[in-house]
Amino acid sequence: MKTISICIPVFNEEENIENTYEKITNLFQNKLSKYDYEIIFTDNHSSDKTEEIITNLCKKNSKVKYIRFRTNLEYDKSILEGYKNSVGDAAIVIDCDLQDPPEMFEKFIYQWENYGKDVVFGVVNSRKENFIENFFRKLFYYVMNYNTESKYPLNAHDFRLVDRKVLNNLKDTNNLFPFVRGLTFSLSESPYGIEYDRSKRNKGKSKLGLYTTFTYAINAFLEETFLFSKIFRRLTLILLFGFVIFTIINLLKSFLLLSFFNNVVLGMIMLICMFLTIICEYCTRIYFQLKKTPRVIYEKKINF
Repeated sequence: MKTISICIPVFNEEENIENTYEKITNLFQNKLSKYDYEIIFTDNHSSDKTEEIITNLCKKNSKVKYIRFRTNLEYDKSILEGYKNSVGDAAIVIDCDLQDPPEMFEKFIYQWENYGKDVVFGVVNSRKENFIENFFRKLFYYVMNYNTESKYPLNAHDFRLVDRKVLNNLKDTNNLFPFVRGLTFSLSESPYGIEYDRSKRNKGKSKLGLYTTFTYAINAFLEETFLFSKIFRRLTLILLFGFVIFTIINLLKSFLLLSFFNNVVLGMIMLICMFLTIICEYCTRIYFQLKKTPRVIYEKKINF
């Protein structure tokens, strides 16, 4: 009997945990009864009753496993640790708010079993969110695809099935700032997308606010693309061209325009600051990546 690992990243999800658990276990007891399963909750150091609720579920069902981190490792790192600690023949990531329907598991598994797809991902056909959010989501993927060798599917996020072969390749990944959906897609030999409609969150508030979403996008661009280096290369050329034009005009007018020196100094300071910001970000990441200092990230693990 094959085993499916269900990986659920959580952060202050006390209102959704039991409902999610019931839906997933009912699914495996009925429609997916020929498969064994494990449910891995990866908890980013929740401050509500998340820990207590999941601990009780672990006592009730040994197939429920719990990892609590010492601190908030953020969404992607939480997913990656779920993958690394899974033992199934395939793993499926789903958020605890059930905006992504567990009923899709059956379709994911069908493509995996019958057609050998090593990554089967959900493609959001429609989502009950406002126009602005949808616009920026699509813009994010267009910018990603324009600036990277891998072409990521539009409207696909972390709701996906990943085969054991891909999971094994992720075990040695020690990236401190992973973009996991990009990693799984780039490691896949035969990815396949299935459309579905995404629902609204029924209970609780989303933990991905404007700032978190923005930093998530910046991290993805830094990890997977050369977007910023491309921007600064072009910006440098534009500034250089503008500098030459301004210098010629200023010379022809005998320096009667705004002080040439002051403008050049101001422009150079702004440019240097922008470059230093990006260089500092890359240097910080390289430093922590090469440092390889052992880190204790788990506060507790149950049923492993």
